[in-house]
Amino acid sequence: MYKDYPSFLQELREKSNIIDVAQKYVDLEKKGGRYWARCPIHNEKTPSFTLDEVRGTFHCFGCGAHGDVFSFIEQVEHVDFKEAVQILANRAGMEVPSFKADYNKEQREAERQKKERMYALMRDCGLYYHNNLMAQKTGEVIDYITQRKLTRSTLKTFGMGYSSGFNELIEFLKGKGYTDSEMLECGVAKEKNGKLYDFEAGRLIVPIFNNMNNVVAFGGRVLGAADFMKYKNTEETLIFKKRNELFGVHTLKKAKLTENFNCVIVVEGYMDVIMLHQAGVKNVVASMGTALTPEQARMLKYYNNNIYLCYDGDNAGQKATYKGIDILRDAGLNVKVITLIEGLDPDDIIKQYGVNKFRELVDQAISPSEYKIRAVAKQFDLQTPDGQGKFAVKALEVLSELSTLVEREAYIPLISQLSRLSPQSLSKQLNKMEDNAGGYKETQEIESNKEDRFTVKPSMNKYFKASRFLIYCIFKYDALEYINEDISPYLKEKEHIAIYDYAREIKASNNTLNIDILKELEGNSEAKIIADGSFEEIPDDCREQMLRDCFLTLKKDFLDIEMQELTLRYSEEENIDSQNLLRNQIAEIHAKILALKRRKNGK
Repeated sequence: MYKDYPSFLQELREKSNIIDVAQKYVDLEKKGGRYWARCPIHNEKTPSFTLDEVRGTFHCFGCGAHGDVFSFIEQVEHVDFKEAVQILANRAGMEVPSFKADYNKEQREAERQKKERMYALMRDCGLYYHNNLMAQKTGEVIDYITQRKLTRSTLKTFGMGYSSGFNELIEFLKGKGYTDSEMLECGVAKEKNGKLYDFEAGRLIVPIFNNMNNVVAFGGRVLGAADFMKYKNTEETLIFKKRNELFGVHTLKKAKLTENFNCVIVVEGYMDVIMLHQAGVKNVVASMGTALTPEQARMLKYYNNNIYLCYDGDNAGQKATYKGIDILRDAGLNVKVITLIEGLDPDDIIKQYGVNKFRELVDQAISPSEYKIRAVAKQFDLQTPDGQGKFAVKALEVLSELSTLVEREAYIPLISQLSRLSPQSLSKQLNKMEDNAGGYKETQEIESNKEDRFTVKPSMNKYFKASRFLIYCIFKYDALEYINEDISPYLKEKEHIAIYDYAREIKASNNTLNIDILKELEGNSEAKIIADGSFEEIPDDCREQMLRDCFLTLKKDFLDIEMQELTLRYSEEENIDSQNLLRNQIAEIHAKILALKRRKNGK
């Protein structure tokens, strides 16, 4: 099923020289054996982004981004591995083979052409709407724009438009050569009594762009008062799956090149994003409603690890916040919650108090546990002993989600303050609840000197053994998520790199990894050894720790080499500013090496 992929990925990697690829995004300067530039992933004034042509890797000393050519495209274009492969394949003039065995070349080409046709129709449709809006001088839509204080620049940035009638768009698209079936498939038209009509007729149009800047759908905002369904959204199509898209991702992607964000703010609606962006808050996207999805969480991870939820304070918003917290945490993201002034949404706060007030609320964002405790507090009358007691019990139950005693104890003072009960009594109640529940499971200690769990040749060094063990665990236990970091820069063997690329491609296509898949690989001797070798079963309780230990071994070796190369360059550098920069980078790597040693020694 997967036989074509390892050889394809290896050839694509060889054709995708990281220097040639990076030059499309940054101006490079060669110093010593490396190339240097200002980082294209975060905004910086002093070059701290370096590329190694021999290894085919990059590293930024400013933001910590690193990886291979695939990771470079992932982080610069904010796409997943599968999309990065497609971008590089297009650049190299190669066709990406399919994972589906029954999916032949003709079908793939037909689907590709169909998608391109749909993207073109949506682009033309968006331009029509936008030009139509720009041509309006008076009327309901102008009144709405004026009332919302939308600037001409904002209308252009978000490609906003206007549908003034039922048939004009249809005639325009027919004039462009699009068929009735194409308009229906894209969701811009509906059929009634055998005739097509504009689905968004009479509405302000908000285009939805994907992260590659293609229009994939539209939201139509009713003009004037509306008791129900303010927005009509394009139904899902071949190119639009709501769960996979974030509104405003195209502006976030652009802004990230010029601004340093410490978080990404997730709000509910289109206008929240638009008005915040107009006010200067550009690190914001919308989950297109209150239903944040795991797919959207994974997309957010490409932009920042710190996600601030900013949903409305009503019941729907609160439920969505609870669900969003869990989804974001499952994706390995750091979560905080922005508490809005009661009854107001972000747009209202901007209008009534100004953007600085909103920024103040962002700075005051609270942890998920504090948010849940305060939400529980609203359910009880805290002026009565009965309400105080019931609240305290419920609030202590929230602490059951926390994994350590230290974390749980940290929130006792807050519960004490809200309930007016003593911290001592609350701690006793917490201990009693733990005893009744059988106690919380604390993290088990793992011996650092566990024997090797697999057979290797005596001549193999510890770095080779660690690489092989990582590859084994990645496939045997579907363990990519244990590391949650690109390991390609730390792999030295070409065969290991090819297998790792193969694993990333499989996961990007939502397939499950297993050891039997490795047996299907041809022409890769390491894959056969790992699949057929005499590996022992790794106990559940120490599997993750052993995997992380091996990863730390590889990472330390990589950092040792980095230290040697930078030290050599420092000795040859004559420019004072460059020496200072290199000195800082050497100090940073030295600190990382010491930290890795402490982690491996369990300190």
